[in-house]
Amino acid sequence: MARTGLSKEEVEQARAGLVAQGQYPSVDAVRVALGNTGSKTTIHKYLKELDEEQGGAVGMANARPVTISDALHDLVERLAARLRQEADDQLDIARAELADKEQQLAQANRQLESELRTTREHEARLQTELRQQRLAFNVKQDELAQLARESSRIATELAHTQQSLYEQLTNARKLEQKVEQLQAQQRHAGDLERQLATSMAHNERLGDQVQAMSAALAPAQARARELELLLAQAEARAQAQEQMGEQLRSYLDRMAAPK
Repeated sequence: MARTGLSKEEVEQARAGLVAQGQYPSVDAVRVALGNTGSKTTIHKYLKELDEEQGGAVGMANARPVTISDALHDLVERLAARLRQEADDQLDIARAELADKEQQLAQANRQLESELRTTREHEARLQTELRQQRLAFNVKQDELAQLARESSRIATELAHTQQSLYEQLTNARKLEQKVEQLQAQQRHAGDLERQLATSMAHNERLGDQVQAMSAALAPAQARARELELLLAQAEARAQAQEQMGEQLRSYLDRMAAPK
């Protein structure tokens, strides 16, 4: 397993040891000298920096000459290291983009879940409001039906009341007519009573005259027969008037009696 934290000094020491042994300090050789640890990309980077610092020379007296094979091998390793570095860079970029996409997706997923919860809560509220509206509608329907029944009952009562009022008005007109008739009869009875009173007063005067005439009969027997005749006539008239008075009183009693 490759260790992390490889330093430039360690690569330089491994490179110097290979040169001292007469070996070409390739990336693989340096990595083997380091105990097969370290990233080849990192080793290649440090070797490149060391070569640039030393002008491309190995800098050791006992180093063996660099052969074409070693140069090609080193070039291949350097190219491979560059390819690996570029691949690692691309992989890092791809990983970063993937992490960013995953973060965006996670954020979008959280937002969608939040919106879904909000939508479900809103739907639950709407369903609750719908149930409440339905209950209120049913209550209003019941109230409307009750009002319709009450209106029908009131209309029926009003019709009965109107009929009763019409009957009462009719009866009131009949009673007014009866009152007018009774008043007319009372006025007629008053006239009869006045006539009776006049007749009775006249009868009294006649009686007085009869008494006076009777008193005068002793000295005037010649006038007796005339006075008796006048008396008989007066009594006949008085009796007739008394009968008329009795008839009038009987009529008034009948009129005054409750019906």
